Amino acid sequence: MIRELFKDLTKYLPSYIVPAIVGIIAVPVITRLFPPEDYGNYVLVSITVSILSSTATTWISGAIIRFSRAYELKNRLHEFYGTTIKLAFISVAALFLLSEGVLFLAKGYISADLYSMMHIGLLLFIASSNLTLLLAILRANRRIGWYTSFTIWRSVAGLGFGVLLVAAFHYSVEGLLWGALLSIVIALPLLWKVSIGKLSLNEGAIRSALSMDIARYGLPLIAVDISSWVLSLSDRYVLGFFRGSQEVGIYSVSYNISEQSLLIIVFLFQLAIGPIAFNIWESQGIKASQEFLKKVTRYYILIGLPAAVGLSALAKPIIGVLAATEYFSGYTIMPLVAFSALLIGFEHRFGTVLNYYKKTQLTLYYNLIGGGLNLGLNFLFVPKYGYMAAAATTLIACIANLVMVIALSRHFLIWQFPFKSLGRAACASLIMGILVYYFSINFSKSNMSNLIIGIVVGVIVYYIMLLLLRELQPEEIKELQTLKNNFMIKIWRLIR
Repeated sequence: MIRELFKDLTKYLPSYIVPAIVGIIAVPVITRLFPPEDYGNYVLVSITVSILSSTATTWISGAIIRFSRAYELKNRLHEFYGTTIKLAFISVAALFLLSEGVLFLAKGYISADLYSMMHIGLLLFIASSNLTLLLAILRANRRIGWYTSFTIWRSVAGLGFGVLLVAAFHYSVEGLLWGALLSIVIALPLLWKVSIGKLSLNEGAIRSALSMDIARYGLPLIAVDISSWVLSLSDRYVLGFFRGSQEVGIYSVSYNISEQSLLIIVFLFQLAIGPIAFNIWESQGIKASQEFLKKVTRYYILIGLPAAVGLSALAKPIIGVLAATEYFSGYTIMPLVAFSALLIGFEHRFGTVLNYYKKTQLTLYYNLIGGGLNLGLNFLFVPKYGYMAAAATTLIACIANLVMVIALSRHFLIWQFPFKSLGRAACASLIMGILVYYFSINFSKSNMSNLIIGIVVGVIVYYIMLLLLRELQPEEIKELQTLKNNFMIKIWRLIR
């Protein structure tokens, strides 16, 4: 199963690497096209779309990942998919109507530009929700090639259409939203055909026992998603309310670069691990699942920890190279955000145990506590200390979440955490981080070549330290070489 995990990681890798590259390209483009205030409004709409889409579909997508294999074994997969699609339609429609009502009531309290953009955002929410649901079906069936293709299309075409509307047709910042919407609308017919095929929606009644299975497992995930939003995104609204959209824009650029760089690793592991973990649990039992969690956590440490340290060491030159001058001061939050994202990955590993036992209500409880803690601290400190406080409170809440999920999961299943690997990786990362930091202080703020050299130096130093500390085994070195070769082949095919 570990070999399957590495294969799936390799297949999923372009679906995160390419959007990450697009995101990096987007930062200097967008920050030079629009001032922080306009970008702040765009961020507020984008996170609203993300929240609504997640609330409407995450509970169903989670159930698809958890139960697809079980219903496939029962020869009831089409019935299962028919029911999930009906439930998703009701969920999206209800939330859209509710959001329109809330937006109408809020008209007098927000700017005219933000109000207009929110309407575009609600259309984008409908399209994004459909995309999320169909991608979950592809993921559950491990149709990774198609999943990767549609994910790459969404990021590349979304930015491309958006910039085209802004540059050629003189749209303001809302052109970026129209571009994202257009990219999804074009992709949906093919995505439906690939993921669903000729599925009849007459299969699966809304009030069936199957629907109850989905609801019991998935509905707590709505509250989990809302509390996760409070944890990671509510600070933008608090910042906007107390400090203005300009500070939201400055904060969001550095926050997004730091968070998304680490979340590539976090969600890459989550994407690949989910279906395999449940397959092991259903077919091989407790001992195999314990060993699997130990191994994948070790791999996550070896990759995620140096990424967080390196990003922290290179924070200043990264923002200097990628963002316009008005956004530069935000680089100070990047270490806090990087380690917050790293902790989310550890939370996922322990949270898998709760999913094994279908204890999503416990996931809800600790996320509510963590989200409430973060929101409370934001209201307490953000008005006075601004975006530095917002980043610090996010890290505090992530630490609290991790402590809680560890305590909860150990009531059901105890597995051996790879502390020795954590110690060696921390030692190697610390040495690498110190060298890269002292290298980075000589960077010119706009010198991309020096930044690339710093990243390469960091990777080489970390790899050598792992070898000296004997953390990497010969067979793992061989596997890494294979992964590198496979990834280069995939990137070459994409380029061609």
